[in-house]
Amino acid sequence: MIYNVCIYAEFYLILWDNIHIVDAMKILIADAGATKTDWVKLSSGNESSEWSEERYSGVGISPLHHDTDMIEEELRLVRASLGETFDMIHFFGAGIGTPLIAGKMEAILSEMFSSSEIRADSDMAAAASALLGDNPGVACIMGTGSNSCHYDGQVIDRKSASLGYLLDDEGGGVAYSRRLLSDVFKGLAPRDVIDKFEATYSLSISDVVVNLYRRPSPNRWIAGFMPFIVENADNPYIKKLIESQTERFFDREFASYPDKLLKEEGIGFVGSVADVLRPFVEAEMNKRGWRTRAIERQPLDSLVKQYKLKNS
Repeated sequence: MIYNVCIYAEFYLILWDNIHIVDAMKILIADAGATKTDWVKLSSGNESSEWSEERYSGVGISPLHHDTDMIEEELRLVRASLGETFDMIHFFGAGIGTPLIAGKMEAILSEMFSSSEIRADSDMAAAASALLGDNPGVACIMGTGSNSCHYDGQVIDRKSASLGYLLDDEGGGVAYSRRLLSDVFKGLAPRDVIDKFEATYSLSISDVVVNLYRRPSPNRWIAGFMPFIVENADNPYIKKLIESQTERFFDREFASYPDKLLKEEGIGFVGSVADVLRPFVEAEMNKRGWRTRAIERQPLDSLVKQYKLKNS
């Protein structure tokens, strides 16, 4: 009798342990832009339905622009901070526009982490899901670069061509800052703006050329002057620069979407530039009679909430 009780007790202990293994879950989510990548590790414990969060911020990661060695070096830092074994990894990143690039990123992640499910998707997919949820509309990124898409409530069914910072990115920090730099060094900006810029940065033309053509990630370097633009937005010249560049972006980026759609379904914006230039974005939307859905600095917090709900 005692022997049978021991067997049953051992059986239930094993069963309880297995239930714990099933209930416990770890998810790794990444939101990668040109300038930085934000990571969140979600963990659900065995004794509670509550989720705990751990976060790590690192450099921007793009499988389109960065080589495997550079990406793996950054992933080692992520692994040291957040761990290497997960039930699910979902990486959203700039430059992941084709199955080939997505596959490359997934292969790198599978080499660096242990997970039964690894997915790489575009930053537009992250923006659309975070901004629009299950409802249709246009999602727009305004960060270092810019882009937009139409989302039917489940998937992206239409996407604007993304041509990079040399030909495109009209709504990104690179475009606003490029105009400022050009006007300053050509002497087209007012004297007070030029003097303040020189006092802040002490840059020569040769410094500009070196950063643009001899150092990596020139788009990040150009966009790095956005703080100067934001801090001096009350200056008449800077204000006009912001307004004219925002108008140019709206004219070009949303020209392919029907006006009726933009009025009824609206546009949601995500990114650091959308956030800091919120009054100008809202003013442009109101001028055109288009519906503003949401303006968020980053999609990660909304994505985290969605993952918690789906996996609870």
